[in-house]
Amino acid sequence: MSGSAGTGGSNPRKFSEKIALHNQKQAEETRAFEQLMTDLNVSRVQFQKVQQLRLSQSRAPYYGGSLPNVNQIGNANADFQVGKSECVCRG
Repeated sequence: MSGSAGTGGSNPRKFSEKIALHNQKQAEETRAFEQLMTDLNVSRVQFQKVQQLRLSQSRAPYYGGSLPNVNQIGNANADFQVGKSECVCRG
């Protein structure tokens, strides 16, 4: 066993082959990084949408629906009012 360079694909002897392998490895790492960042951005957008949906659902009982019918409210209050004939006035 000698310490000289072997003929295996993992240890090329030519400098241009080393550069090509380095460029290929760098391109693969760049693609992996870009894929990771894309996945992270997608996850962040999905998280924001879920948070907005939760917020809108928690506000739904307070902000959702139509306005109350004020005529019905006025009529309901009249049922609980005491008539003038029953009023005891002090004065």
